[in-house]
Amino acid sequence: MSKSPVFIIGSPRSGTSALVQALASVGYRGYKEGNFLPLMRIIERAIDNHFTAFGKPNPNRLASQIDSRQLKDRIERVFKELVDNAHPHPLWFDKSGHAEMIPAVPILRRLWPESLYIFCKRRAIENVASRLQKFPAQNFERHCSGWATFMSAWRAVRTELPAEVYVEVDQQDLLRDTETISAKIGELLNLAPEQVGTLVKTFKSQRPQETTKGSAIRLHSLESIGWSEAQLLTFKRYCGAEMEAYGYGAGPEYYAKR
Repeated sequence: MSKSPVFIIGSPRSGTSALVQALASVGYRGYKEGNFLPLMRIIERAIDNHFTAFGKPNPNRLASQIDSRQLKDRIERVFKELVDNAHPHPLWFDKSGHAEMIPAVPILRRLWPESLYIFCKRRAIENVASRLQKFPAQNFERHCSGWATFMSAWRAVRTELPAEVYVEVDQQDLLRDTETISAKIGELLNLAPEQVGTLVKTFKSQRPQETTKGSAIRLHSLESIGWSEAQLLTFKRYCGAEMEAYGYGAGPEYYAKR
């Protein structure tokens, strides 16, 4: 039996939409965009902040008499009920490209103990370049900090996850070594060999979203990408540490050497 539910997480412009198409091709059902479950984490953080300010022991204050953990547990159950009702299928996925989704993974594992995770990633140079074209209204600094936030959050979360409940999918590897990546996803989800074959066909026919034709597979270097000196400094300030932590090189030859 294939496993479910599957949570597709990762930075925007990192191939998450390609995973939606692929899972749908092998029988999973879900929405092209989730972005509901991150609200659970936002609410819980607001509760923590509120009770830090007003929940200290005080017999004359109502907030001091409320168990914040019990409050959060009940809210979590409401989220689970709503999400389960929205996915009346034996196999379902959620794709939420929201930064709060990654810190929510421990909550998701409590609510759905059998849940699995596919983390989509992409080197910062290509990711930021794609973000700039797709979302030009957002400034350069925001795109850089956004990428770094996703990547650092995932590094923190994955240390607590058993290896058998997640797989990381690099967009370039998905494009350049589709069979290997499909096999890894198939092993994670316990797919039949013919389903893995369907994944391969889907990935090859439905390429990741491109801002311009061929942009998904195009590689850059910091020297040739055309950013200003100020932008390069901003990029290195926000993305340098995470680039190093993930072993990403700064030139286009990085993937060729893997």
